[in-house]
Amino acid sequence: MSAEFDLDILKPHNPSNWDVALALKEIPGVSYVQIKTDEIDQNTTSIFLNVRCSVETGLDAIIEKLEDMNCALHSVDRVQIED
Repeated sequence: MSAEFDLDILKPHNPSNWDVALALKEIPGVSYVQIKTDEIDQNTTSIFLNVRCSVETGLDAIIEKLEDMNCALHSVDRVQIED
């Protein structure tokens, strides 16, 4: 089974969106990462993050990696599970 998550994230300007995507893609079981910038202010960037992974990987591994990069989860906007 696979899972797909749409997440609303607040992150500092550094790491870049590219670096966040690469770090998430390194998580075992993650097959796809898409980042769309929503808003940029003086110190932070709001992004929409779409991640596809195995159900075994789950959301906790993704959130842990984001927190390691000083990113904050605002909301889980969508969860999809499929065979």
